[in-house]
Amino acid sequence: MKIFDEIESEVQSYARSFPRVFNRAKMEHLYDEEENEYLDFLAGAGTINYGHNNPLFKPLLMDYIENDGITHGLDMHTKAKGEFLEAFNEKILKPRDLDYVMQFTGPTGTNAVEAALKLARNI
Repeated sequence: MKIFDEIESEVQSYARSFPRVFNRAKMEHLYDEEENEYLDFLAGAGTINYGHNNPLFKPLLMDYIENDGITHGLDMHTKAKGEFLEAFNEKILKPRDLDYVMQFTGPTGTNAVEAALKLARNI
């Protein structure tokens, strides 16, 4: 904890609320260095809604990474994104007769606001 107190900004708030160093995560739990188990109510602010290191996804993710799959391509076209769009279209949109388009934003609120402004301009 000493290094965090010495050189990390005090602006961050979550870490100050939980004076623990977490080193492991599985499904809905986080574990600190003493192996105490905590229920992760933050879930990566919604980005980890399937849990940490989900055993159903983990082998597929490891295979994807081991085969040099693109893990971050901004809004570029990638094979993985194309496969996701095809599956989403076939399993979600078409069966419900929904005429929607998709917008992938980045991990910040700024990206979402920028996308909303661009969409509003096009209407």
